[in-house]
Amino acid sequence: MLAPPVLVPPVLAVTAKSLVAGIAVASAGAGGDTVAIAVAVVSTVVVLALCAALVYLLKAVRQLRREASALAKDAGQLVEEMAGALERAESELDRVDRMVGSAEAISDAVGSASRLVGGVVADPLIKLVALGSGIAEGARHLTGAPSGVATKRRSGPTRAITPRAREGRAGLPNEDGKRRRGLWSRRGRS
Repeated sequence: MLAPPVLVPPVLAVTAKSLVAGIAVASAGAGGDTVAIAVAVVSTVVVLALCAALVYLLKAVRQLRREASALAKDAGQLVEEMAGALERAESELDRVDRMVGSAEAISDAVGSASRLVGGVVADPLIKLVALGSGIAEGARHLTGAPSGVATKRRSGPTRAITPRAREGRAGLPNEDGKRRRGLWSRRGRS
């Protein structure tokens, strides 16, 4: 910590007014010897006061130097600690950067593999489902079952979906008694 503020010792409280007043009192005397003695005494007091102030200032400067060296030592330690923390943070940042790069590479690889598998599997799977549907339709045709009707019944009533039912009740009369032409004609298809 820094030293407390430097206070001026009481010896230095001598002002120019008091010096002039002392000289004036001394000169009011009868002889020149008293004036010389008074001037000598006053100058000795001033010199002693300046010496005391100089000693006091030297002590304050020494104390200030000790505090400055302690502060520099503490600041040096703090700078070393901050440099170490900065190096650790940089290494962690590099590590996180490598992890993010690896994650991006893995994400790209998974995306590529997904697109590849989707492209390779989708077409054959669609063809396999179409083949199964065709075989089922052929089996129904050979057995005499009506086409488009499921062979297994679910619990509850079911009905076959016809092309007209897909069009939104097309072909049925509306409120005007006119027949509907289909779903697209009602939406105003141009």
